[in-house]
Amino acid sequence: MKDKLLYHLYAGLLGALARLPLSWLYGLSDFLCWIMTHVWHYRRRVVRENLQRVFPEVSAEERLAMERAFYHHLCDIIVEIVKLLHISDDELRSRIDVYGAEIVDEYARQGHPVFALMGHYGNWEWAQHIYTYFREPVACSQIYRPTRDWPTNELMLRLRSRFTGTCIRQTHAVRSVLRSRKSGAPFLVAFIADQHPNSEVMDHWTTFLGQDTMYITGAEEIGQKVDARYIFVDIERTSRGHYRMTVRPIEPVEGEEFPVTKGYLRMMEACIRRQPELWLWSHRRWYISREEYNRRQAEKTNPRLA
Repeated sequence: MKDKLLYHLYAGLLGALARLPLSWLYGLSDFLCWIMTHVWHYRRRVVRENLQRVFPEVSAEERLAMERAFYHHLCDIIVEIVKLLHISDDELRSRIDVYGAEIVDEYARQGHPVFALMGHYGNWEWAQHIYTYFREPVACSQIYRPTRDWPTNELMLRLRSRFTGTCIRQTHAVRSVLRSRKSGAPFLVAFIADQHPNSEVMDHWTTFLGQDTMYITGAEEIGQKVDARYIFVDIERTSRGHYRMTVRPIEPVEGEEFPVTKGYLRMMEACIRRQPELWLWSHRRWYISREEYNRRQAEKTNPRLA
């Protein structure tokens, strides 16, 4: 009962905010950014450590500029996500330019499921708007990790279903995809693939943004079971509240164990270096090194090493 009351409270308050014009919401974003950077100091240490890791060659002043730009964009994302509760398709079309949608339709006509690999970059929630540009897939969905807070999770599921897409819990991904493939109808599934693996048994490492990085292989492993084709959604912010989204085929990196995933990571890395403020630097992406991970795994295998 408490969770349902909180959900309706959140939905009511945010729904009222969503009725404001985006120009007003960006004023709220500016105020929120000031609170985050001068009062709350939201994950400032994590953001600075990540920027120092990835851009050691630039000056401290340049990294500070990146940090400020990141917080401004993060707050813009927050109000833009809220606006999804009350924004017309026409307004979104005026704010998002989509290119390359025909690539998805061609793959679907050939009888292949389409897997879209994306990241926490640009506005990944508004990116679902590209579903409305596809003509061939009869269903579009996205894989998600549920949050611990039930009201927040339910509200995000509502937002993520805004463009006729369905949300598939990560633990149900394989079963859902296999069921869709068995039906024979063309479909698309989107994966946010730049997260840290949430399983202790994951042991796939690469170099990403110059760092030893553990990466997720689920999209490629599932895709191999259903003969999927893979796309990357390249997002650029052209101005405040306006984005260019380009669908590109993922070029596999030959000779690698997971060539498609490695190809995706290279494309994601290029986007981050192009507009670094658009990535989620507040995420603790590199909280464990490869050496520390290997040490912990060795201790599990041989407790005497502990």
